[in-house]
Amino acid sequence: MTDYSEEQRNELEALESIYADSFTVLSTSPASFSITVSSEAEEEEENVVVTLKFTYVETYPDEAPLYEIISQENLDDSDSSGILALLHEQAQKNLGMCR
Repeated sequence: MTDYSEEQRNELEALESIYADSFTVLSTSPASFSITVSSEAEEEEENVVVTLKFTYVETYPDEAPLYEIISQENLDDSDSSGILALLHEQAQKNLGMCR
């Protein structure tokens, strides 16, 4: 039997070490966190900044987490849709595997 809560805790620790400066735990039950990512724009361009929120469902990683964009700067709506589509694709592709 899979110990979902243990796998989720281990993954949260790994994510926190990878994204230390941009990772925030929002709640522990259910596990919810945000990660802020930004582009590195050229001098005359504006940086794109996106904060993504993830919430583990009870049976994660066998079931995809919930995810949403909770804030964005300098990002078109079509690009937001593209990010969400990519997250969906990756979540489905990696079901059953903690990352």
